[in-house]
Amino acid sequence: MQASIQPIFTWSQDRILAGGAKNIILLVEWKGVSQGEEFRKKSRKVVAREIELRVWLESHVTVTGCYGCTAEEGEGRSLLLKLGKIHSGQRRFIALEFTMSGMPAGIHEALWLQWQYRQPTVERIRELPLKKLGMEYSHHTDVLGTQCCFHVEKHVELLKMEELLAEREVARAQNQQQVSTEKLRRQADKLLLLAARSGDMQLVKEAEALYKQLEVEMTLLGKVVTR
Repeated sequence: MQASIQPIFTWSQDRILAGGAKNIILLVEWKGVSQGEEFRKKSRKVVAREIELRVWLESHVTVTGCYGCTAEEGEGRSLLLKLGKIHSGQRRFIALEFTMSGMPAGIHEALWLQWQYRQPTVERIRELPLKKLGMEYSHHTDVLGTQCCFHVEKHVELLKMEELLAEREVARAQNQQQVSTEKLRRQADKLLLLAARSGDMQLVKEAEALYKQLEVEMTLLGKVVTR
C-alpha cells in the first residue's frame, strides 16, 4: 500500500569542516498523498493524522533549535516530534538546527529518522522505513565559503515568521505589542532582502503582506491614541 506521506530531507549544507560546525539545519518537508481514485476525487481530505517523527542523534550531534514544531526529548538521545495531520496535496515544513562536533574526514552517520502516523481510512498505525542521514566532514577550507542552501534558508525564514505571528497574538492579549511589532518588521525586512537576492516571488508576497498588516495595525493604534 502506498504511504500517505512523502518526506524529503535537505541539509543547509552538504559538507562541514572536520573540526565541527554550528547552526547546521535540516529542513524536513512532507506531502500528503491521496490513496486511489476515491481520495483523489475528495481533494483536501485528511490522508494522515497523529503524525510523529522520531529522531535519533549520533553522539557527535546535538540539537540546538527547532522551528515549526516542539521537540520532546526521548530515550537514548532521541527526539519526538508530534506533527498533527496533513491533507491530500498539502506540503508542510519544519526545521531542526544542530551543532556537530569534530570528526575525522569522511562521511559519518548523523541522524536516524522514522515516521509513524494513523491512516484515517483503516484507522491503522503505519510506520515508514527507518531513514539514515549522514554528513560529510572535510579538511578542505573551501567548505568555509559554502552558502546555505536557498531552499532551506527560505523555509526557515518563513517558519520564523509563523512563530513571530503566533507570539504576536500572545503579546496582543497582554497589551505588549510594541516588541513583537519590531520583531515582525525586522523579519519582513529579512524576507524582502532574501527575495531581492533570489528573485523568489513567494518571499516578496509574504514580506508585502507583513508590511501591510503592520501598517494597518499602526494606523488603528494611532486612531486609538488620538481619541
